Amino acid sequence: MIFSKTLLPLFLLLVPHASKAATVRRSNNTDIKWGPCKLNTTLPVQCAQLPVPLDYTDKTRSDTLNLDLIKYPARKQPKRGSILLNFGGPGQDGLESMLAYAELMGPTTGGYHDLISWDPRGTGKTLRFSCWPDDTTGYYAAMGNSLAGSADSTVGKLWAEGSIIATRCHDQQKETGQFVGMAFVARDMMSIVDALNEDGMLRYWGISGGTTLGATVVAMFPDRVERVVLDGVMNAHEYYNSFGEPEMVASTDATWEEFMRGCIATPNNCALAKNRTYDELEAVMTELFDTVRNNPPVFNGTVVFSYDLFKAHIFSTLYSPSDWPGLAQALEDVLQGNLETFVSRVLAFSIPSQDQAILGIRCGDKKLRTNKLSDLEPVFEQYRKTSKWFWDWAWGYDVTPCAQWGFEAKERYEGDFQVKTKNPVLFVSNSFDPVTPLASAKNMSSGFEGSVLLTHNGHGHLSLTQPSNCTNSIIQNYFLEGKLPAPGTVCEPNFPLFDPAASM
Repeated sequence: MIFSKTLLPLFLLLVPHASKAATVRRSNNTDIKWGPCKLNTTLPVQCAQLPVPLDYTDKTRSDTLNLDLIKYPARKQPKRGSILLNFGGPGQDGLESMLAYAELMGPTTGGYHDLISWDPRGTGKTLRFSCWPDDTTGYYAAMGNSLAGSADSTVGKLWAEGSIIATRCHDQQKETGQFVGMAFVARDMMSIVDALNEDGMLRYWGISGGTTLGATVVAMFPDRVERVVLDGVMNAHEYYNSFGEPEMVASTDATWEEFMRGCIATPNNCALAKNRTYDELEAVMTELFDTVRNNPPVFNGTVVFSYDLFKAHIFSTLYSPSDWPGLAQALEDVLQGNLETFVSRVLAFSIPSQDQAILGIRCGDKKLRTNKLSDLEPVFEQYRKTSKWFWDWAWGYDVTPCAQWGFEAKERYEGDFQVKTKNPVLFVSNSFDPVTPLASAKNMSSGFEGSVLLTHNGHGHLSLTQPSNCTNSIIQNYFLEGKLPAPGTVCEPNFPLFDPAASM
């Protein structure tokens, strides 16, 4: 998850855990002084720092922290204001992520806006949330990574590891851990908007976990919304109010099945196709999953071919359709007894680490706590009902530690996401997204009056992973002209699955 991380009115009566709306602006005379970035890049980016309050709920405190900012300047003139970007997680950094996304997202927005991101609280140097910085043996880092379906005893093991993780994080982060929740990040965003000295309005593109942040900031500051795109939409109701988030896997099975269907439909670019029918391929994959779980092969005579890593890598690769031909080749090699291709893919695959930022933000934001494993059974059962293939995904890292978490975010959005904004929000969701399903986008869009949901009839995580000129033009027209697509609009990707041109 992917893995990925306001000098506003202190006149407001800010009550911890009770932030429903805040629309009064605070006077802000802070100028952002942009300069060179100390980053390894040839992109024409600029960097800066902005001091913001450490604790927005305590007017008696004068403590501040510095947000690290990055700007990718507009490529065209005249400029039309800045667009803030958040790359998800929650907990993905802003500076390094900007280097990866700027040349893709800049043209999509039209090129007339400065793109600005920042390292959110818990990431980079901004209250970095690190629970075991001296874990040289990897003892703690390995906890919570088992899949619940790997063995009958795993759920109990994950619960015990979740307790260790929660305790360790509390011990390491008890001084500042309560300050990294999304409500404070939303206020930081508005501090940036104010310090830009533009028109005081929010322009924002949030992807993945950045959509829950976007929904939060929009709900807290509805009168300051100019243009907001939420792409790859999480269910923010589950994020705040549930022990787990089973809706996250609502489209995972369908995405995996589309992988198999796309393979059969394009046999020249899919090693798994051979002369198999879809039903035959599904049966082969079912047997392979069972074999790796119950009778795992051994790699190089010394290493057990791990079910957890096997399934986790398949899940992660579903994020990016351009990688599907490579996954198909690796799976076919496994079927032929050659494990090296798959193992090399797992070793090469990595997601930029922000230590435990995803835990610090997500767990602190959640309302529910328990000291009984049995209280989690209803949400576990919902995962089982929601997904046949990937029901056991991420319990140990996203669920069991949060249930036993030792502190809460100092402020948490407590509203119901039923919001009327100054200008309408654009939601974008893939038809087949393995982790942020279309169902979540429908759930969230229904609460934002006047918003429109654009269905990107593509695969993978986010509309960016299977590009569509149609989707890109709608996002561009929205940022440039405020024009929304007609309700029910569906855009097709430029290339079908397994088309060689899609990976060029």
